[in-house]
Amino acid sequence: MTAGTAPRWDSALESVTVYAQGALCRRVARGTVPADGQVRVPGLPRSLDPHSLRARVVGAPGARVTGARAEIDAEPVDEDAVAEARREVDRLTEAYHAADARRDRQLKRIEEVSALRPLPPGRKRDDPHRRTPVDAWLELADFVDERLTVLHARLRELEDELRRLDHETEVAQDRLARVSTDAPAAKVSSSYTAVLTLGGTAGAEAEVEIEYGVPGAVWVPAYRLTHRQGDDSGRLMLRASVAQRSGEDWTGVRIAFATADLRRRTDLPRLRSVRIGRSQPAPAPSGWREPPAGLTDLFAGYDAAGPPPEPDAIAGARAGGWVAGGPVEDTPVTVGAAYGAPPPPPPAPAALPAPGAAYGAPPQGFGVPAAACSNRNTPGPNATASS
Repeated sequence: MTAGTAPRWDSALESVTVYAQGALCRRVARGTVPADGQVRVPGLPRSLDPHSLRARVVGAPGARVTGARAEIDAEPVDEDAVAEARREVDRLTEAYHAADARRDRQLKRIEEVSALRPLPPGRKRDDPHRRTPVDAWLELADFVDERLTVLHARLRELEDELRRLDHETEVAQDRLARVSTDAPAAKVSSSYTAVLTLGGTAGAEAEVEIEYGVPGAVWVPAYRLTHRQGDDSGRLMLRASVAQRSGEDWTGVRIAFATADLRRRTDLPRLRSVRIGRSQPAPAPSGWREPPAGLTDLFAGYDAAGPPPEPDAIAGARAGGWVAGGPVEDTPVTVGAAYGAPPPPPPAPAALPAPGAAYGAPPQGFGVPAAACSNRNTPGPNATASS
């Protein structure tokens, strides 16, 4: 069965979840599973993200979706679509005006019935006083009450019809704007079609849920707090303003809202590997230590270090423990070691030493016997190697 002869299932938009940016739409398609299991579900919006297409079978045990991909279908544009959309807008506009006129007449009837009042007949100056007929007054009040009940019920129906026509007019005007602003030169309209491959029992009735994401949707929260003066409580109402340019009509669709980001990846965390073998030593500490708790313990290391070193020892330590003729026999002292601080970097030399002088060789040049060089390059027992 080729793509042109594959059965087409009609679908309907069931629900939409609007995220901070973008929306996730869910469509439901029903039909009979063919022998090869390949079906096509057309009518998906052009703004669909092909990589977000998902499908699953609902209510058919043993049936499953083994493949799903999105293809672009191109169809010629109906030239009479603009004229038909304009006629629909005109029809709904006239119906709205007629409903508005009926509501105005109903309001006038209610006003007339509400103005009914009993008026006593005129009395001449010589006529005696007459008693008021209470029964007539009560009958008039009952008549007004019953009449107003019927008129208000009819008014509610007219207002509901007026709101419905208003919404249908806005939808028709939006459809007319979309049809009239499409590219008329191309004469072709494109949309996505979901090509599904179903596995399982052929010839059985199946219901497929198709899920896909669209980028052109956003929602903004709005809060309304109602509080009466003197009360100790209030009412907080959350409303959502939705704007979307997905190319679909979301009228009569269940809409949910989420503050998450639809494009943010939610992969599972990567677990550390567990290796079986020879144990390895623990990593060296970073050198950071907990600061002292109080001011008394702040200078404990300074007091335990003792008196500062002599200036001569500091000068020898700055020279690296070496002099021009050979190594210093005494152990060098590092500046700041007694205070628990790291040693400062050595100063830059004023001039380069003679060749071999840094290793204990005489500065006369390179013409020195090998035996003499090997003897001089061996440090003494009390020498300290430094660079």
